[in-house]
Parts: sequence; structure tokens; C-alpha cells
Amino acid sequence: MDQQSERVKQFCNHPLRYARIKQEGVITGRSNNCDGCGDDSGYGYYCELCNIQAHVACIGWPDIINHPCHSRHPLKKVSPETIDYTDGKCQFCRSPLVDLMYHCSICNFSVDLRCWLNPAPLTIYEQKSHSHTLTLMARKDAFTCNACGLVGDRNPYVCLECDFMLHKGCINLPRVININRHDHKISRTYHLGHGDWECGVCRQKMDWTLGAFFCSRCPNYAVHSKCATREDVWDGKELEDKPEDEGEEDPYKVINEKEIIHFSHEEHNLKLGDDDNAADYEKMWCDACIRPIDSDPFFKCVECKFFLHKVCASLPRKKRNILHSHLLRLQYGDRHGKPFKCTSCLQYFDGFKYKCNFNSACIHMNILFDIRCSSISEPFQHELHPHPLFRTSKEHKTCGACGEDSEYVLSCIVCDFALGMDCATLPRKVKHRCDDHVLSLHHGAGSSNGQLWCDICEGKTDASVWYYGCDECGVTLHIECVLGDMCYLKPGNKYLGGELVPNHGMTRPICIVCEKRCMFPFFLKGIAYSDSTVVYACSRKCAYRGHDRWEEWYSKVHCE
Repeated sequence: MDQQSERVKQFCNHPLRYARIKQEGVITGRSNNCDGCGDDSGYGYYCELCNIQAHVACIGWPDIINHPCHSRHPLKKVSPETIDYTDGKCQFCRSPLVDLMYHCSICNFSVDLRCWLNPAPLTIYEQKSHSHTLTLMARKDAFTCNACGLVGDRNPYVCLECDFMLHKGCINLPRVININRHDHKISRTYHLGHGDWECGVCRQKMDWTLGAFFCSRCPNYAVHSKCATREDVWDGKELEDKPEDEGEEDPYKVINEKEIIHFSHEEHNLKLGDDDNAADYEKMWCDACIRPIDSDPFFKCVECKFFLHKVCASLPRKKRNILHSHLLRLQYGDRHGKPFKCTSCLQYFDGFKYKCNFNSACIHMNILFDIRCSSISEPFQHELHPHPLFRTSKEHKTCGACGEDSEYVLSCIVCDFALGMDCATLPRKVKHRCDDHVLSLHHGAGSSNGQLWCDICEGKTDASVWYYGCDECGVTLHIECVLGDMCYLKPGNKYLGGELVPNHGMTRPICIVCEKRCMFPFFLKGIAYSDSTVVYACSRKCAYRGHDRWEEWYSKVHCE
């Protein structure tokens, strides 16, 4: 049938939906074809009540309409390509005008079919937003929203009794919420009050004459409305008239001044380590942060090899963190050599973690953070950058420490610098067998004018990225060479079929995959059950390669 030979008469006044014509189940009990031309391609409008559907071009739209937001003049039906003086966007939804539209040439006012068929309400009364009725005003001059403080270019909801304007999206702002940047609830106000305010999220100056969220317990804390309700900041819960959260769960029970029972190890008591015997535990690792016990105060299981730094034993069971909008809960490792991958720094670890169980999406995505990342707070101070760093946005940025693109970054509000979480959580000081002194993080060439070289792999060291160095010997080392890719896994556990072993022997074993001597702090040691053959993998990267010798050995061992 010729598309121009038959048109569907103007649709009813029922709400219409815009969708693909050929869509199974849109209207049951009928063929999925346009009622005008009979074709099943493209998009159009349909009404389930009247059982009709048609392309935009196949509907006999009225030539002239009256719009309640533009009562001074009628609007005429035109095609966008016939007018060249408009901005090409709908007055209300600001979508590009690509189909038929209704237009007033006197006022240069345009509205697309969707906004004419499904108009926004002309008046709104929302007591939580404003005490008077708000009226939709179609205007083109700029205005400032009293709720969020942002400038809009058209269509506010206006109070005709007082000087009050709102964006459409700000009418239903929550009244009381929790955000991941602050420990207390914050409340919405339409007048922040006199003061030198700075937003607690974006760190920009705030106009005290406009609305925002503020903390009643912290007199100097406030957040822009738009910043406070960002999806990476707010968990979406309205807390007005909601009871306070239940009390904090203690991570351990006190037996006496030197003995506790920790929730992660309830089968045995943990005893505070004695300073006199601290040297006996220098080669032990904390089961929470997977860092050496060293000289830090720690608890030790009285019956097995389980250790916790005192500070790690006191970690809260639940907390909010700047990296995720939902409440996080502390969980301990599964103790079966199954490492986790931190959502922010992307490092594999085997220790305590803060995990999100807020909804099915977070559970499906396995959102979790290791102890290092979940301990980051604002302002974050790093000795290699002179200014404090903040989690100001969720945008990807280039890390100034390694030059790699990162989703989770801390940003400087003074200069153009960003720091990825994997670099922000690097150990500031480390020990390595290649040097007798403590190594520290560095950037730049320092006093050296020549090329820098890594003393471990003997490759070039890029002074534009961070590296480890010795201030006394002048040694420069790649971060990867110093730490490897298994530094957050616990020695003695088994991963990918092999036991994680510290690389501090007199000789370094040869990796079965890359056939080089293992140069990293840890390596995997595997023993075949059939003939007791010992094999080694120098890194997780080597052990995980699907077509290399470690994989073949691992498969052979576990198939026997």
C-alpha cells in the first residue's frame, strides 16, 4: 500500500507510547503492522486502549493546536527542515527536532510530538518542596534554581506568590539522606544561610543564598543538591521520619585487657602480642591487610597461626566509603586460597574486604574493596603531592603517578593532578633484598641528569612515573619489580595450584612459564603428586596464562 494513499485519522486523547512498530507483545491479538501504510519497520505511536498504531508520517496530526504553556498564539504543524532559525530542539525536553513539530513563528517556540502528547503537568503542589502551588512557565531566559543553585535556560516551575523557581528534576528532591562523604545524615534546605561554604563533594564554592544539603551536627558542612544526589554519592534512600540505624556491631568481644574474641576467628581467642617476642613474628602476615606484622601492635591466636594488627582488629563491621554509594559490610577471606579482586584498585588480595550487599546489581557485579582502598578518606594527603586530594567526580582520569587511565581517582582541586587508587594505596616504605636500606616512593629524576635504570630487571626507569628508590644508595626500581603481582596474597596459602612462597632464598628458582629466574618478592611453588616434581611460577601473570606450561602442569596434576 502506498504510504501516502491512506493515513490514520488523528489518534485519541489517551496516553500514547513511542516504540518500534515491529515489537512482539506491544498490542496483543493483532498484527504488528502500521495501520496507515501496513509496513512493520521503523518507529511510531500506539494506543493499547484503542488498539491502533502507526508511523508518525502515517498519522493525520492536526494542522493547528493550542498549547497551555503558550496560550498567546496557536502552534502550527511544520517539518523541522523547513525552518532554519530555531535552535533545533524542543522547548521542553530539549531533544533534537527530527520529526514533525508544532511551532510558533512569532515567539520562536517549538514543541515535539512527544511533549505535546505527554505534556508535563502545568501545576504541581508538593508540600515538601514548597508551601505554595508551582506553575510551569515556558520561558527562554536564564534562571537560577532555588534547590540546586544551577542556572537553567528554560521552563522552570515558578511560585506566583513569591520569588521561587525550581528545575523539574528538583521538585522531588529528598529531605534527609546519608551520603558516602559524611558520617551523619544531611538535610535539605532552600536557604543555606550566610557563610563561606564549600561543597563537601565537588569542593567548589557555594552560594549561601540558594538551597543545598547541610549537616545539623557539623556547622560547616554542606553539599550542593546535585552533588549530594549523585548516584555515586547517595544510596537513593529517603530517611525523613525513618528511625536511626541500629547501633554499631562491635568487631570483637573483650575477654580481658589482653585477650579478645574477633568475629572473623570466633573458634579461638586472640591474645595481644608481647613486645619482647615481636621479633619472633617478623615474618608473619596480618590476616586482614596481608602486610607483615613487623613492630606494630598485634593480636595472635593462642592455638593457630592467625594474626591481626591491633588496628585491623578494630575495623568497623559496616561503614560508608567515598568509593561507593551504598553501605559496605566487613567480611573476612575464605581461607581457601581464593583471592578477590578489588573493585577500585583492581589488585588481587586475600584478606578482609568491605563488600556491598545493597541490591542484586552490586551482588552480581561483586562490588568489594580491600582494606587499603576502603580506608581511604578525605582529604587524602600523599607525600609526593603538595595538595590534598578528594574524590570529586566519577569521571575517568589519567593517573599522574603511572600515566594509566583510571575510573576510581582522587583529584587535586588546586592543580590538574589525579591519583588512581592502585597508586594511592602503594606502600610508602618497603624492604627489598636488592638493598639493605628501606626503599621509598619517588617521582622525577632528582639530582640525577642521566638515564635511570632498574636494578632488578635492568630495564630503563621512567622518571615521569613513580618508582621506588633508595635515598642513600641512589638505587631506582620499578614498582612492579619491587612488589610483583602477588604482594597482597598471603604466603603459605595455595593459589592456582601452587603454594605462595617468599623469594628470600640464597638462589632464585626458574619460572616454568617464562623460563627466567623469579625476581619478584613471591613465587608459586607446585609439587606434582605422581613424581614429586617441583615447578615454579614467578608471578600470577605467568601462572594464569591459559596455554603455557604452568597451566598444562596444573591441569595434569589435578586430573590425576
